[in-house]
This record gives sequence, structure tokens and C-alpha cells, in this order.
Amino acid sequence: MEQPSAASTDPEAAASEQATSPHPEELASFDQAYFAPWGKREILTWSLRCGTALAASLLLGWFYSSWFAAGSALIVPFWAFMVLFFRNPSRTITADAGVLVAPADGTVWDIGEVDEDEYIEGRCLRIGIFLSVFNVHVNRAPCAGEIEWLSHKEGGFSDARSETAALSNENNSIGMRISEGEAVGVPLVLKQVSGAVARRIICPLKKKDRVTRGGLIGMIKYGSRTEIMIPLEAGFQPAVAVKDKVCGGVTILGRFERTDEGKTEG
Repeated sequence: MEQPSAASTDPEAAASEQATSPHPEELASFDQAYFAPWGKREILTWSLRCGTALAASLLLGWFYSSWFAAGSALIVPFWAFMVLFFRNPSRTITADAGVLVAPADGTVWDIGEVDEDEYIEGRCLRIGIFLSVFNVHVNRAPCAGEIEWLSHKEGGFSDARSETAALSNENNSIGMRISEGEAVGVPLVLKQVSGAVARRIICPLKKKDRVTRGGLIGMIKYGSRTEIMIPLEAGFQPAVAVKDKVCGGVTILGRFERTDEGKTEG
């Protein structure tokens, strides 16, 4: 797997690219906090439940038996898990030119060709990333671009590791036009897919929103799958392999190869 590297472009040029594609203000603000705002209700609910259970176990242990107090050894880790699931750790976004970065933390589960008939309307390369319940679950934009198409579909909640999960499970597709580097004008689909445990997909984006590479774009609550699809003719070459671990906004998924004329293939 290719490791994140230092920016290969001039910092001023990279900053200029980002300035032409400002991220939605509210999402940029959310990204300043360690906890994703979409988890406030769950954090408060589980803190109340677990705090009450912990206090009860300690009191019962004090007045009756130490076996009650031993229950705190189970309550505290569970409490920590339910709160930290909604963490949004700060990321230094990879600034290399002509690349796509991972839209989520997790494991590359499959890489292959598929037909995308709704937005790209053609043969695509798909990279699927599986997020376990222990991964960070916020999603990030793989590149700078403009949102042109959104589609949410109801469905089931089968194992997100399956390649067919994107078809049968509840999912949300984001169609965007790349506006940076070597792939300006190339269409891309980012899909959020629910899993066996996931029960809610969050995507506050709207059509005509412009996003920056690595910018916060939503999350999927609990186990899930995130995938990207790029037209085959765009000349995108993966830099990751199946079973690689990836870090959202940091890991380079691949590069757009240039032709002798200095343009992307296609």
C-alpha cells in the first residue's frame, strides 16, 4: 500500500486550488470538534444510562457485595465505546497532486469494475472500504469538486462486507465533478452503504455544494461500507490493494495517470 507522502505541489498553488472550492461552512465548522455533531443524542443517552448503571453498581457493591462493584469493569469499557464511536480525530489532509484520498477509515474490501448507470453512465473502477464498529465512521471527500447528484435508496441491513451490499442495503450516493489537479471535470460517485449494525446514513450535502479534499461530508452510524467509483477512461490507477488499512483524508487510494500530452487518459 502506498503511504501518505508530503505534498508534491507548491503549497501556494495547493492553497489556491482549495480556495476555488470552499467547503460548506457548517460542515467545516463541525470538523473542528473532536466529536461528530450527529452523535450528540447517542452520547448523552448512553452517558446517562451508563453513568446511572455505574453509580448503582458501586453503591450496591459498597452496601451489599463487591460482586456488584465488579460490574463496573464491564460498564466503563462499554460506555467508552459508545462515546468514542462518534470521534472525529483531527487529520492532516494529503495534498499530493492528481490523487484521490480515502473517504473513510477502514479496510479495502474489494477493487473491481462495475457499471454505474445513474450518474457516470458507464463502466467504472470501484474501490469498496469496509468500516467495522471500531473504525472512525465520519466520511470525507476524496477530492475537491462540486456536488451534482444525490440519491438515497431504502434497503436492508445485510453484511456490508459483501460486494452486493451496495445494491440491496440502504445507501446514499453522491455524484460529484472533480475540480482539482489532473482530473478536472471527471465525474466520481461516492456511496455510503449501511451494514448489519448500521441504522442511519447522514449526508447534509446539497446539489451545487462545493467540497474540498478531505472535508467532512457525513457519517454512517455503526458498521458500514463506503465506496468510490471512477470512470475507467479517466486513467485512475489504484495505489492500494485488498485488505489494506486506510485512513480517511490521509491514505492515497490512487493516482490519475497523465498521457504524453499532459492530460489524463480518456
